[in-house]
Amino acid sequence: LDQYTPDMDRLPEFMLTLGNDIAWDVEKECFRTAAAAIGNFYALHPPILPNPSGKGIRLYKKNKDSMESAGQADNDLTSTDEDDMDQELVAEAEAAWAQREWTIQHVLFPSMRLFLKPPKSMATDGTFVQIASLDKLYKIFERC
Repeated sequence: LDQYTPDMDRLPEFMLTLGNDIAWDVEKECFRTAAAAIGNFYALHPPILPNPSGKGIRLYKKNKDSMESAGQADNDLTSTDEDDMDQELVAEAEAAWAQREWTIQHVLFPSMRLFLKPPKSMATDGTFVQIASLDKLYKIFERC
């Protein structure tokens, strides 16, 4: 897809998959597992950072506080340094999630509209369900 670059944070996982999970000896299995690895690398995964608009940041802070109370965290940082780090984390998480939403809205959905041509059998077997029809909506609103 144009304007889409896979998440480079997942590159180490992709490299490990290429080295460990691909059956290089059998040609058919090699192509199948390599295609699955490439597909997984290019798949649109949620960002690694927690979602700032959901419960992710609160869970992160709760886990961090429980670690501090157990005495496992470094006590060298002052509270202002920790607050700055938290603000940086929130800003980075917001940027990552905003980038994901932009990619879905401006790259994935338009590409699906242009390139996805499912077989007609998927319309009858329940794979795809029509939720609206412009022709029927026009007829309904003409009566109003």
